[in-house]
Amino acid sequence: MYNICFMARRAFNDVAIASFKEIQKEYDKDAFGVFITCDKQEADYVYSKFEDRSQIAVCDFASYINEHWDEFTLDKLVEFEKKYDASPMWKYIYTDRFLIYRDYDYCVHTAAGLFSFWEHVFTTYNIDFYWDEVVGTLLTYSAYLVGKKTGAKYFSMLLMRSVGMDLTHHYILNDPFEMIYNFPENYKDIQFSEEQLKEADEFLSGFEEKHSKPAFMRFSGKKPKWKARFFILPLFWVRQRFFNPYTRDKGSYIYYRAYERTMESIKFYFRYKKSRKYYKKADMTKKFVYFPLHLQPEASTIVCAQKYEKQLYFLDNLAKSVPADTVIYAKEHYSFLGSRDNSFYEALKQYPNIELIDPWEDSFALIEKCQCVATLTGTAGQEAMMLRRPVIMGGDILYENAPGIMRIEDIFENYVEAIENWKQPSRDEIVQYLAAYMSCARPGNTYLLSDDRFKPENISKLAKSMVDYFEEMK
Repeated sequence: MYNICFMARRAFNDVAIASFKEIQKEYDKDAFGVFITCDKQEADYVYSKFEDRSQIAVCDFASYINEHWDEFTLDKLVEFEKKYDASPMWKYIYTDRFLIYRDYDYCVHTAAGLFSFWEHVFTTYNIDFYWDEVVGTLLTYSAYLVGKKTGAKYFSMLLMRSVGMDLTHHYILNDPFEMIYNFPENYKDIQFSEEQLKEADEFLSGFEEKHSKPAFMRFSGKKPKWKARFFILPLFWVRQRFFNPYTRDKGSYIYYRAYERTMESIKFYFRYKKSRKYYKKADMTKKFVYFPLHLQPEASTIVCAQKYEKQLYFLDNLAKSVPADTVIYAKEHYSFLGSRDNSFYEALKQYPNIELIDPWEDSFALIEKCQCVATLTGTAGQEAMMLRRPVIMGGDILYENAPGIMRIEDIFENYVEAIENWKQPSRDEIVQYLAAYMSCARPGNTYLLSDDRFKPENISKLAKSMVDYFEEMK
């Protein structure tokens, strides 16, 4: 019998519930499910989906944290820091995309509360496996750290990146850095079947010809426009601020003061309008390094590239390290227009060898013409790798061991040496890597913006993937 813990806050609840029911039905009728929610409202929703509640428990961390708030002192946080090998604790707090906007005392209480909460859940219910999103909050990171000591094994299911499988397949990770847990380290020496190599070769050929884009670009990438609903957003702010008890609940830290984000779409619209004056067209006759900007804050930077999470710091070091005849083209991602404060662009203007490129410039043309793609963990690096272009990576992500990738801990004064020593991989080496990568793909759509993930046939695939993983981890 498996004791499985599921994240069941909004966006994860229905998939978690359906997957657990499928596991009980098809694989383990005695399985016990523990569902984690942010607040009582979410907990009530989960309970409403089960007529028989004898084999489930629902734990909302807001209630737990509020009940014990005064116990979560700095001394308690220091105790957890040592107990769960979480030193330095602030390193982990700064990986949380919500806590980074809160004051010191709130961070201390909440961080101590999260470690205490997971200790309570994992030991009370003797949890075997814990399913959640990729690590991008301390809520998830603390579960990972506590689970390492208590035996509750964290795992996540992330869509396959840049392989044309992102809406049909996923891979499993069980660490904070989005690595495929079972990717073969000796992939270069593996004898893949002719069918596997053919599939990888056909994908690479298609990518070389059509330059397929990740799935999320199908759901985003539109220029911000003025919308009639902007006129009623102040009313939503009032409702959220004064009449929604959950935005005032200090224990539910993910939704706490969520009203502060109510007006963001208007801010993004006006920011984008102002930001257009900073954008330039790329001059492809120049020698340039291409640096596609990341959204901030997101897991791919605040967790997987924490040293350079402040991208201006990375760009500052890179700008001082490139040759005299080379410029840096930083390009804003058109899926996130307006989300970055224009003060960032003003700061970029202080660098004579950095140019902010129009977000609508063709990314693949930039990849093909550049001297190198520099990225922290972005998909553009994986795309450049498949096109056999030089890639400098400043973080840790699943493709860091792919052919032609240069993982550099400190970019300052190391760019020239890296480029001089870079050797272009052969096409066969890329095919070999893709065969290994694609061999780790598991059927099932896990993309949060895709409604197809709720379909019964997809839930069946996800449940099977989970159970197969449980068996593999025995």
